[in-house]
Amino acid sequence: VPIKAAVANWPLSAENAKKLQERSGLPKNLSFDLAEGIKLEMVLIPAGEFVMGSTEGYADEYPMSRVKIDKPFYMAKFEVTNSQYSLFDPAHQSGYISVYNKDQSRRGVAADHEKQPVIRVSWQESMAFCDWLSQKTGHKFTLPTEAKWEYACRAGSDTDMNYGNVATNFSRHANLADERIHSLTPRDSPKWIPSAKGVNDGVVATAPVAKYQANAWGLHDMHGNVCEWTLSGYEPYPYKAGSGEAGEKKVVRGGSFYDRPKRARSAFRLGYPKWQRVFNVGFRVVCEVPKNLVKK
Repeated sequence: VPIKAAVANWPLSAENAKKLQERSGLPKNLSFDLAEGIKLEMVLIPAGEFVMGSTEGYADEYPMSRVKIDKPFYMAKFEVTNSQYSLFDPAHQSGYISVYNKDQSRRGVAADHEKQPVIRVSWQESMAFCDWLSQKTGHKFTLPTEAKWEYACRAGSDTDMNYGNVATNFSRHANLADERIHSLTPRDSPKWIPSAKGVNDGVVATAPVAKYQANAWGLHDMHGNVCEWTLSGYEPYPYKAGSGEAGEKKVVRGGSFYDRPKRARSAFRLGYPKWQRVFNVGFRVVCEVPKNLVKK
């Protein structure tokens, strides 16, 4: 039986998670103007310690590890959108999410609106965007490590999802595989896409990034909408800081509109080759605390 790990003073209630954020003495929000009408909004993630992984998920989620996040950092409030990514690569197309039926006369459900998260970008392209962003803003941007991603997603929680468990009605919290997903299999097509019964989150494919409720630290869509690339290589646990970052397979986290809650839990992991572009994978960025905000 997998052994559970523990950390003193963790988990945190949503109220105490917010207090931890406030006690850092740093601004809760940062905003970078990328172009007229296009901003990158960042949220403070405070330093702290938590338990990473799960004993109740898949085999690659344990053994659990006590992980310390030594320094605060800023994480994008939303997944990188099509409008933001187009400033870096105007030729990129997120395209459409296919519908399935033998007699289709349309391309599918559009995934290329400005406020939808960018998809079909490789890990390599995501890192190139981070480099471009660093040069544009003068601040160091990158992808979150797997540990930073899970810590930020949990926001003090130790439950399956930061808003509850896999059975919790997610319609206000996340864009996951619900009753609407069957719009991708119209008319007489078999309804073969696995989905949560009796839940309607209001969207068929990817949703505009501000549609669902944020977690305790103010991050949206950490569960669902699109899976997110991390900096880390896909390696067996226990997790070690800095391990696998040179690996060919990179970890994606968070699940997507195409996944049921079990595949979007805080601890759920998948690995894809870093060159692969995936129909339901995007990313969000992190940045170091700007030097002018660091207390001397």
